[in-house]
Amino acid sequence: MNNYNEILNQIIEEIENNLENEIDYKKLANIAGVSEYSLQRIFIFLTNMSISEYIRKRRLSKAFEELKTKDVKIIDLAIKYQYDSSISFSRAFKNMFGITPSKCKNEETKYQQFPIIRFKDNQNECRELNYEIKEIEPIKLYCVGTKAKTHEDLLFNIRELYKKIKEEGLHQEFNKIGMYGISTSKDDTQFYYIGCKNKYDNTEEFIVPKGKYAIFNVGSREQKDIVKTEETIYTQWLPSTNYIIDEKLNFELYIEDNCYIYIPIKNKQN
Repeated sequence: MNNYNEILNQIIEEIENNLENEIDYKKLANIAGVSEYSLQRIFIFLTNMSISEYIRKRRLSKAFEELKTKDVKIIDLAIKYQYDSSISFSRAFKNMFGITPSKCKNEETKYQQFPIIRFKDNQNECRELNYEIKEIEPIKLYCVGTKAKTHEDLLFNIRELYKKIKEEGLHQEFNKIGMYGISTSKDDTQFYYIGCKNKYDNTEEFIVPKGKYAIFNVGSREQKDIVKTEETIYTQWLPSTNYIIDEKLNFELYIEDNCYIYIPIKNKQN
Protein backbone atom coordinates (compact mmCIF):
# COMPACT_ATOMS: atom_id res chain seq x y z
CA MET A 1 0.00 0.00 0.00
CA ASN A 2 2.97 2.33 0.45
CA ASN A 3 3.47 2.73 -3.33
CA TYR A 4 -0.25 3.16 -3.90
CA ASN A 5 -0.39 5.85 -1.24
CA GLU A 6 2.26 7.71 -3.24
CA ILE A 7 0.09 7.39 -6.36
CA LEU A 8 -2.97 8.61 -4.49
CA ASN A 9 -0.98 11.59 -3.21
CA GLN A 10 -0.05 12.40 -6.83
CA ILE A 11 -3.77 12.50 -7.59
CA ILE A 12 -4.35 14.82 -4.64
CA GLU A 13 -1.52 17.05 -5.89
CA GLU A 14 -3.06 17.13 -9.38
CA ILE A 15 -6.38 18.19 -7.87
CA GLU A 16 -4.77 20.87 -5.69
CA ASN A 17 -2.90 22.33 -8.67
CA ASN A 18 -6.11 22.60 -10.67
CA LEU A 19 -8.72 23.84 -8.19
CA GLU A 20 -9.16 26.93 -10.36
CA ASN A 21 -9.59 24.85 -13.54
CA GLU A 22 -11.84 22.14 -14.82
CA ILE A 23 -10.44 18.90 -13.42
CA ASP A 24 -9.97 15.98 -15.82
CA TYR A 25 -11.19 12.84 -14.02
CA LYS A 26 -9.82 10.66 -16.78
CA LYS A 27 -6.34 12.07 -16.15
CA LEU A 28 -6.72 11.31 -12.45
CA ALA A 29 -7.69 7.73 -13.28
CA ASN A 30 -4.72 7.40 -15.63
CA ILE A 31 -2.37 8.43 -12.82
CA ALA A 32 -3.75 5.58 -10.73
CA GLY A 33 -3.81 3.16 -13.65
CA VAL A 34 -7.48 2.29 -13.13
CA SER A 35 -10.82 3.23 -14.65
CA GLU A 36 -12.67 6.35 -13.52
CA TYR A 37 -15.29 4.12 -11.88
CA SER A 38 -12.66 2.14 -9.95
CA LEU A 39 -10.88 5.31 -8.85
CA GLN A 40 -14.14 6.72 -7.52
CA ARG A 41 -14.79 3.53 -5.54
CA ILE A 42 -11.25 3.50 -4.13
CA PHE A 43 -11.50 7.15 -3.13
CA ILE A 44 -14.87 6.69 -1.43
CA PHE A 45 -13.62 3.59 0.37
CA LEU A 46 -10.57 5.43 1.76
CA THR A 47 -12.14 8.80 2.54
CA ASN A 48 -15.91 8.23 2.85
CA MET A 49 -16.50 10.88 0.20
CA SER A 50 -16.52 11.11 -3.59
CA ILE A 51 -13.76 12.86 -5.52
CA SER A 52 -16.20 15.58 -6.56
CA GLU A 53 -17.18 16.19 -2.92
CA TYR A 54 -13.52 16.46 -1.94
CA ILE A 55 -12.85 18.91 -4.78
CA ARG A 56 -15.89 20.98 -3.80
CA LYS A 57 -14.75 21.18 -0.17
CA ARG A 58 -11.21 22.15 -1.15
CA ARG A 59 -12.45 24.86 -3.52
CA LEU A 60 -14.80 26.29 -0.94
CA SER A 61 -12.05 26.17 1.70
CA LYS A 62 -9.74 28.17 -0.56
CA ALA A 63 -12.57 30.60 -1.26
CA PHE A 64 -13.20 31.00 2.48
CA GLU A 65 -9.54 31.83 3.07
CA GLU A 66 -9.47 34.36 0.23
CA LEU A 67 -12.60 36.09 1.54
CA LYS A 68 -10.85 36.58 4.89
CA THR A 69 -7.42 37.58 3.58
CA LYS A 70 -7.94 39.34 0.26
CA ASP A 71 -10.09 42.10 -1.19
CA VAL A 72 -12.04 39.97 -3.66
CA LYS A 73 -15.53 40.05 -5.12
CA ILE A 74 -17.82 37.12 -4.47
CA ILE A 75 -18.69 36.77 -8.16
CA ASP A 76 -14.98 36.60 -9.04
CA LEU A 77 -14.46 33.79 -6.52
CA ALA A 78 -17.49 31.96 -7.89
CA ILE A 79 -16.04 32.04 -11.41
CA LYS A 80 -12.51 31.24 -10.19
CA TYR A 81 -13.66 28.08 -8.41
CA GLN A 82 -15.80 26.78 -11.25
CA TYR A 83 -19.31 27.87 -10.20
CA ASP A 84 -21.84 28.95 -12.81
CA SER A 85 -23.12 31.89 -10.77
CA SER A 86 -22.68 33.73 -7.49
CA ILE A 87 -26.01 32.26 -6.39
CA SER A 88 -24.89 28.64 -6.75
CA PHE A 89 -21.55 29.50 -5.14
CA SER A 90 -23.23 31.24 -2.20
CA ARG A 91 -25.63 28.33 -1.70
CA ALA A 92 -22.78 25.78 -1.65
CA PHE A 93 -20.70 28.02 0.62
CA LYS A 94 -23.52 28.39 3.16
CA ASN A 95 -24.30 24.66 3.07
CA MET A 96 -20.69 23.89 3.97
CA PHE A 97 -19.86 26.64 6.46
CA GLY A 98 -23.26 27.77 7.78
CA ILE A 99 -22.70 31.40 6.76
CA THR A 100 -22.98 33.35 3.52
CA PRO A 101 -19.87 34.52 1.64
CA SER A 102 -20.81 38.15 2.33
CA LYS A 103 -20.98 37.53 6.08
CA CYS A 104 -17.68 35.68 5.93
CA LYS A 105 -16.11 38.61 4.10
CA ASN A 106 -17.54 41.47 6.16
CA GLU A 107 -17.93 40.13 9.70
CA GLU A 108 -15.59 38.61 12.28
CA THR A 109 -16.15 34.88 12.04
CA LYS A 110 -14.25 31.75 13.01
CA TYR A 111 -12.09 30.25 10.30
CA GLN A 112 -13.18 26.91 8.93
CA GLN A 113 -11.41 24.69 6.46
CA PHE A 114 -11.33 21.26 4.91
CA PRO A 115 -7.61 20.43 4.61
CA ILE A 116 -5.72 18.52 1.94
CA ILE A 117 -5.86 14.76 2.30
CA ARG A 118 -2.48 13.06 2.72
CA PHE A 119 -2.48 9.29 2.32
CA LYS A 120 -0.02 7.38 4.48
CA ASP A 121 0.33 4.09 6.32
CA ASN A 122 -2.60 3.23 8.58
CA GLN A 123 -4.30 6.52 7.88
CA ASN A 124 -7.35 7.12 5.76
CA GLU A 125 -8.99 9.80 7.86
CA CYS A 126 -9.17 13.46 6.86
CA ARG A 127 -10.21 15.56 9.83
CA GLU A 128 -12.09 18.83 9.52
CA LEU A 129 -10.62 21.61 11.63
CA ASN A 130 -12.47 24.62 13.00
CA TYR A 131 -10.16 27.39 14.11
CA GLU A 132 -9.72 31.13 14.57
CA ILE A 133 -7.07 33.55 13.33
CA LYS A 134 -6.39 36.31 15.85
CA GLU A 135 -3.90 39.09 16.46
CA ILE A 136 -2.99 38.81 20.14
CA GLU A 137 -1.14 41.22 22.37
CA PRO A 138 1.89 40.08 24.41
CA ILE A 139 0.95 37.76 27.28
CA LYS A 140 2.96 37.96 30.50
CA LEU A 141 3.21 34.56 32.16
CA TYR A 142 5.01 33.15 35.20
CA CYS A 143 6.46 29.74 34.48
CA VAL A 144 8.67 26.86 35.41
CA GLY A 145 10.64 25.26 32.62
CA THR A 146 12.98 22.64 31.30
CA LYS A 147 15.27 22.24 28.30
CA ALA A 148 17.15 19.64 26.28
CA LYS A 149 19.24 19.21 23.15
CA THR A 150 17.09 16.47 21.63
CA HIS A 151 13.34 16.04 21.27
CA GLU A 152 13.42 12.66 23.05
CA ASP A 153 15.26 14.12 26.04
CA LEU A 154 12.88 17.05 26.15
CA LEU A 155 9.85 14.74 26.28
CA PHE A 156 11.39 12.91 29.24
CA ASN A 157 12.17 16.21 30.99
CA ILE A 158 8.63 17.47 30.39
CA ARG A 159 7.15 14.36 32.04
CA GLU A 160 9.44 14.89 35.02
CA LEU A 161 8.53 18.58 35.19
CA TYR A 162 4.79 17.81 35.26
CA LYS A 163 5.39 15.21 37.98
CA LYS A 164 7.28 17.79 40.04
CA ILE A 165 4.70 20.59 39.81
CA LYS A 166 1.90 18.16 40.69
CA GLU A 167 3.77 17.14 43.83
CA GLU A 168 4.38 20.80 44.74
CA GLY A 169 0.77 21.86 44.10
CA LEU A 170 1.65 24.29 41.30
CA HIS A 171 -0.22 22.24 38.70
CA GLN A 172 -3.48 22.74 40.60
CA GLU A 173 -2.82 26.48 41.02
CA PHE A 174 -2.01 26.94 37.32
CA ASN A 175 -5.19 25.12 36.34
CA LYS A 176 -7.42 27.39 38.42
CA ILE A 177 -6.94 30.31 36.03
CA GLY A 178 -5.72 28.64 32.83
CA MET A 179 -2.48 26.73 32.39
CA TYR A 180 -0.10 27.41 29.50
CA GLY A 181 2.36 24.94 27.97
CA ILE A 182 4.95 26.67 25.77
CA SER A 183 7.38 25.07 23.32
CA THR A 184 10.21 27.14 21.90
CA SER A 185 13.83 26.84 20.83
CA LYS A 186 17.00 28.86 20.56
CA ASP A 187 20.05 27.82 18.57
CA ASP A 188 20.30 24.06 19.15
CA THR A 189 18.37 23.92 22.45
CA GLN A 190 14.69 23.16 22.93
CA PHE A 191 12.71 24.65 25.83
CA TYR A 192 9.35 23.91 27.43
CA TYR A 193 7.58 26.11 29.99
CA ILE A 194 4.49 25.55 32.12
CA GLY A 195 2.77 28.50 33.77
CA CYS A 196 -0.11 30.92 34.13
CA LYS A 197 -0.80 34.64 34.47
CA ASN A 198 -0.40 34.68 38.27
CA LYS A 199 3.00 34.87 39.91
CA TYR A 200 4.05 32.11 42.32
CA ASP A 201 7.25 31.38 44.18
CA ASN A 202 10.03 29.81 42.10
CA THR A 203 8.47 30.88 38.78
CA GLU A 204 10.12 33.03 36.12
CA GLU A 205 8.61 35.60 33.79
CA PHE A 206 7.95 34.56 30.18
CA ILE A 207 6.44 36.84 27.53
CA VAL A 208 4.41 35.27 24.74
CA PRO A 209 5.10 37.63 21.82
CA LYS A 210 2.51 39.72 20.08
CA GLY A 211 1.45 38.40 16.69
CA LYS A 212 -1.01 36.60 14.47
CA TYR A 213 -1.98 33.14 15.70
CA ALA A 214 -4.05 30.27 14.39
CA ILE A 215 -5.98 28.93 17.39
CA PHE A 216 -7.24 25.34 17.24
CA ASN A 217 -9.85 23.94 19.62
CA VAL A 218 -8.85 20.35 20.47
CA GLY A 219 -12.11 19.55 22.25
CA SER A 220 -10.36 17.77 25.13
CA ARG A 221 -7.07 17.81 27.01
CA GLU A 222 -6.26 14.15 26.50
CA GLN A 223 -2.72 13.76 25.18
CA LYS A 224 -3.79 11.45 22.36
CA ASP A 225 -6.28 14.06 21.11
CA ILE A 226 -3.72 16.86 21.31
CA VAL A 227 -1.15 14.81 19.39
CA LYS A 228 -3.71 13.86 16.75
CA THR A 229 -4.76 17.50 16.30
CA GLU A 230 -1.15 18.65 16.01
CA GLU A 231 -0.45 15.97 13.41
CA THR A 232 -3.40 17.20 11.36
CA ILE A 233 -2.28 20.82 11.70
CA TYR A 234 1.21 20.17 10.35
CA THR A 235 0.59 17.43 7.82
CA GLN A 236 -2.77 18.54 6.41
CA TRP A 237 -3.78 22.03 7.50
CA LEU A 238 -0.54 23.95 7.00
CA PRO A 239 0.13 22.67 3.43
CA SER A 240 -3.51 23.52 2.60
CA THR A 241 -3.26 27.22 3.44
CA ASN A 242 -1.38 30.34 2.42
CA TYR A 243 0.31 30.50 5.83
CA ILE A 244 3.74 29.58 7.15
CA ILE A 245 4.91 29.27 10.75
CA ASP A 246 6.15 32.69 11.87
CA GLU A 247 8.36 31.85 14.87
CA LYS A 248 9.95 28.87 16.56
CA LEU A 249 7.26 28.96 19.23
CA ASN A 250 3.84 27.53 19.85
CA PHE A 251 1.79 27.05 22.96
CA GLU A 252 -1.27 25.37 24.41
CA LEU A 253 -3.82 26.89 26.75
CA TYR A 254 -5.56 24.43 29.08
CA ILE A 255 -8.90 25.61 30.46
CA GLU A 256 -11.03 23.19 32.47
CA ASP A 257 -11.43 20.08 30.27
CA ASN A 258 -10.27 21.67 27.01
CA CYS A 259 -7.05 22.55 25.22
CA TYR A 260 -6.41 25.29 22.63
CA ILE A 261 -3.34 25.10 20.41
CA TYR A 262 -1.83 28.45 19.32
CA ILE A 263 0.39 28.49 16.22
CA PRO A 264 2.08 31.80 15.21
CA ILE A 265 1.65 32.37 11.48
CA LYS A 266 2.24 34.80 8.66
CA ASN A 267 1.16 34.86 5.02
CA LYS A 268 3.37 33.28 2.41
CA GLN A 269 5.10 35.76 0.14
CA ASN A 270 3.75 35.64 -3.41
